[in-house]
Amino acid sequence: MSKFIISACGAILVALAAGFAWHHARVPARAEYVMINDTDQHDFDLAFRMSLKLAEKKSGIENALVLMKSLPPSKSIEQTAAELFTAMGIGARRNGRGILYLYSAKDNLLKIEVSYALEGEIPDAYCRRLEEAAKTFMLSEVPQDFISELIITTNLRGLGSKELGSSAAPRWLGGEFMSGGGGALAEGYRRTLADYQSAIRKLPAAGLAQFAPMPDPEESLRRYLASLAAGIGDPQLPLLTEGSQVFRVIVPRNEAQQRRISESFNGAGVYRILYVGDLGLAVPGPGRSNLPIVLRRGSDGLWYVDEAKSWTYFHRFEDDVNFFVKYADNPFLAALRAQHVPNMESTIYGAHARTPLLPAYPFALSGAVQSGEAKLLAAPTAANYAELADLYLFEMNWLTRALELYEKASALAPQELAYRWRLVDLYLNTSRAEKMLAQFRFLADHLPQDKQTQDWYRAYREAYDFEGH
Repeated sequence: MSKFIISACGAILVALAAGFAWHHARVPARAEYVMINDTDQHDFDLAFRMSLKLAEKKSGIENALVLMKSLPPSKSIEQTAAELFTAMGIGARRNGRGILYLYSAKDNLLKIEVSYALEGEIPDAYCRRLEEAAKTFMLSEVPQDFISELIITTNLRGLGSKELGSSAAPRWLGGEFMSGGGGALAEGYRRTLADYQSAIRKLPAAGLAQFAPMPDPEESLRRYLASLAAGIGDPQLPLLTEGSQVFRVIVPRNEAQQRRISESFNGAGVYRILYVGDLGLAVPGPGRSNLPIVLRRGSDGLWYVDEAKSWTYFHRFEDDVNFFVKYADNPFLAALRAQHVPNMESTIYGAHARTPLLPAYPFALSGAVQSGEAKLLAAPTAANYAELADLYLFEMNWLTRALELYEKASALAPQELAYRWRLVDLYLNTSRAEKMLAQFRFLADHLPQDKQTQDWYRAYREAYDFEGH
């Protein structure tokens, strides 16, 4: 089960004396993977620790992550990072190859401190662009995605991958956009679909006419791949489904990320397109890190790219470059098996949870959400919470909203295991490793004869057991 280990993440919670007392007197013995979190948000600690572990395993570079409520009095972030780097001896056990990522939540500032041995590969100018990008990305709906991406790209840079770019914030994503109604991470603010759709409409018009959906699915795919090669992450891309446009706002992608997806997909060799009903699937060759691309035929006769479904139908684990199918009722499973695609012997969640029925496209997404909310208002049942959650999940991959609704569904029907399986998936993909393990433990206790459930739970439990290593 070693290859079934984790999707992006990892971290270690190091106990600190009050007020970050590491700069006083003698520094206490440090853990192998340094993750210090002085903020009030600890849902992602265990997941971040896994990111640090996997990054070091791949690159041979020690990575340390420190999240602070605020900077110490009269200290700049540069001073704080330099002192912490020296005090903790970051990189000492890796022949002087170490990276510290220090973030201050109150100040919304990031500092990347790089050891002397890595300055040639990870220069100051590269770090400054990332630090500037953090001012925007850390205000997004899922800031932990930026931190995971930060660790991945910086370690690839440390291995000599110069072509990856700077991971700067995309041109369309300005600070005003993130701090307004459509993307604010303001305390107590609850974003709505209308907020995001309004924000997309208010974006500056972009020259994207050459990326319109086409009646020929292969031409739509070619246009989409061309947009990736050009580094276009703009949510206004016309050939995206409406839900995928919203997905791009919730989890912004920059030029470097889009180009890396393009290079990986093209580097996988000849791809094939599988068709089932109104869906198509562009399957990359094996051995390269990629998810397949889902195409969706509309009632208008045009083929769109459904980015949300690539993430909700499939999964790629951090320690395996080839993708997995999540559910046994995936419409492409039989065709993928017939093509002898790797990892198709079984599905992650089997028949324990299902995919929802696919509505005809295009349809009014906001109208569908309003209809689901009206059903909930009239009858706040577990089934109605789950139905609306699936709309958010499978049409938009809006993980935080789907998670909120599924938590309510499971609270109303705690013995409904299908809701627990969906929570496993949502906690896994929102980097909440401890909550994911708690759900798996419940499922393992209630399915003692289900070998796959027992195997998955054992694999995850062992993977995250840092105390035993």
